[in-house]
Amino acid sequence: MQHHSAIGAGKLRRMRRMFGADGRSVFVAIDHAAYMGEGPPLGEPMREIAAGKPDAILATWHLARAYADVFARSGLVLRVDGGSSELGDMPKNDLNQIMHRAEEALKIGADCVVVLAFPGAPDEDQSLLRLARLVTECETLGLPVMAEMIPGGWGQAVPWTAENVARAARIGAELGADVVKTVCPGPPEEFAKVAEACPVPVVALGGPKMKTEDDVVAVARGVVRAGGAGVAFGRNVWGSEKPRALVERLREAVHGA
Repeated sequence: MQHHSAIGAGKLRRMRRMFGADGRSVFVAIDHAAYMGEGPPLGEPMREIAAGKPDAILATWHLARAYADVFARSGLVLRVDGGSSELGDMPKNDLNQIMHRAEEALKIGADCVVVLAFPGAPDEDQSLLRLARLVTECETLGLPVMAEMIPGGWGQAVPWTAENVARAARIGAELGADVVKTVCPGPPEEFAKVAEACPVPVVALGGPKMKTEDDVVAVARGVVRAGGAGVAFGRNVWGSEKPRALVERLREAVHGA
């Protein structure tokens, strides 16, 4: 019994590192350069993001290590899958692999790990099996797993309708994910169908750069009003001229404080 309660305590503490007492979170994704080879600017912009006090960051191994002190007050979600880049032609097939194991993620201070999964894609079995195996590995360590559920994959083999996104989110939860990150299928109010279908906290990813920062904040507010647990925004934050101010606005929109 002691073993199971220890696992439960570990997960609880790590989840609380990412989510506030209200069960909501502002995640800032800065893991793009691992496949783009460019993206989040290094140095002072990272400190600006951290100064806005995001609840957690989605980061690569390098950023987790190099900016450990900068983001020490934020939860760390480590990207553990990859293996393809935009330097070549983006492959149509799922070529991703698990690059860092759960115990390795713990050693670098991760509160959670994140992987992509593509239900509805022609080779969905590969990513769904990766997710399930990672979940079972992390369960014995008390390490939460975030599943980034993309129905049909980035090529949208199935359309990103509210129903399909909701089903993808539910699949992620059923395979054991503690948190689901997924697309917002249209206006933020559409996220209500996704939140209702998913039995674990579900957050909306930001996707392409929005026209204005008011739009970014409005989406975050709308997602939470629809029952979402928050947002995981990347280029909409690190692409901002004033990322600290934007993170602070997102915190207000998500937590209402």
